[in-house]
Amino acid sequence: MVVAASNVTWSKYTTTLASESQSQYTQGLPPKTLSEFSQQLYHQKGINGFFAGSTPALLQIVPCMGLNLALHSVMVSWSESSSPSCSSGSVVSGVAGMGAGVISKFLVYPLDTVKKRLQARAFWGSISGSVRRSSNYDRTFPKLNSTHRKKVVEAVNNGIQNTQNTQIAYKGMVDCFQQVARREGLAAFYKGLIPSLLKSSVSTGASFWLFTLTRNVLRSVHDKME
Repeated sequence: MVVAASNVTWSKYTTTLASESQSQYTQGLPPKTLSEFSQQLYHQKGINGFFAGSTPALLQIVPCMGLNLALHSVMVSWSESSSPSCSSGSVVSGVAGMGAGVISKFLVYPLDTVKKRLQARAFWGSISGSVRRSSNYDRTFPKLNSTHRKKVVEAVNNGIQNTQNTQIAYKGMVDCFQQVARREGLAAFYKGLIPSLLKSSVSTGASFWLFTLTRNVLRSVHDKME
């Protein structure tokens, strides 16, 4: 009975303290809707917050789209020389678009990483600054006779008190490049590369496939009308 009562007490207080700790970080939770996000961002940063990361975003558009079109044209031309009968097909165009999307995205990905970091920092960087969890475990939890449980409580207290949400402030695109390279190394610019390449291959391939399919259909209709 004593063990059961002790376990119930332990569960009660740990649950209560976990709930209190959770409430301390309510501000850190992501917005649930686009409207909520827009309101919070405007409240924190004003209109400028909606243009965070615009410089690297604009800089990557020109080479990315140029590479997409150039590589797609080269791949379709290569397909035409290999098999003239299927060079104008939408499937060939789609496959060429997938390859072009992967290569172009890989080459401009560092700019994409910097863009996303600046955008994320614009929202999350000013929510709570440097946040520290203050522990009241030792004050709230009842006095225990168990040496083991005292050690557990002490370990939890130390871990909570030492936890910080460190914020890195970026002054701009160049500063972001420098800090990421210095703190995390060049490999950090390619974090999340695989899912981004998969997305780019599907979206670019689908765009070229649909464009070619629509063009061929319209040409066919036009020829029949003549």
